[in-house]
Amino acid sequence: MPSSSVHSIAVIDLGDFSCPRVTQAGARFAARKLGGQSLINRMARRLSECAQVDRVYVVGAQIPATILTAGLAGVKCIDLPMSHVCERLCEAADASGAEWVVYVPANRPFVDPTLIDQMLSKATRMSSCDYVGYTAGDGDVRAIEHLGLTGEACHADTLRRLRRNVDRLNDQQAGSIASWLVSAPGAYHLKFIPVPKALNRNDLRFAIEDEQDWDDAELLCDTVGDEDSQWQKLTQLVIANAGLRDSMADRNT
Repeated sequence: MPSSSVHSIAVIDLGDFSCPRVTQAGARFAARKLGGQSLINRMARRLSECAQVDRVYVVGAQIPATILTAGLAGVKCIDLPMSHVCERLCEAADASGAEWVVYVPANRPFVDPTLIDQMLSKATRMSSCDYVGYTAGDGDVRAIEHLGLTGEACHADTLRRLRRNVDRLNDQQAGSIASWLVSAPGAYHLKFIPVPKALNRNDLRFAIEDEQDWDDAELLCDTVGDEDSQWQKLTQLVIANAGLRDSMADRNT
């Protein structure tokens, strides 16, 4: 039975492993080791540090047994075959009884607990709000996806409304909740908050979308260590490294 005391959960979505050619970055990189632990373990641990998050879930479709049995301490796993990510988020919301769900794709090793907490604080203080997310640059959601330091907060009832029209989302297996809400039938109240000024630039990229991103993540882990990987330290390192900064800017565009 879901617990009524659970207010907010964070859900890491691995994607769909049943595709003949897995395209979701989370599914491709989840089991790889970064800084001595798997990417998915690293993300789960970081999200568990959020003061505003009560539980962490890992969800996906046709998740390999090697991941399901990898010993994700304190994390609940949901494998929902033949499903859209919206359905998987709803499954976690239903299982937990949570009011708010933070969606984090499984390609964000540096997801920042402080940024997540600030977003959830905004969400829970606003009445009649369906969604809260960060914005950067000119508002293009891809800027936030490339940045890879946060997630999106959506009310559980809003996700359930989306689930009723999930057939309209079949061509959006990856992407943002905000994009689903904009194209979904009905009216939704979306709130966007700007990222900190130091992050509002086009030459920062911490999400894992390809092998070069993985190499950068390894470099950053080796440099900052696990204890000092807050976004401020990461940003300083990238800005101080002209080659890394230019490479990230090229890939972002």
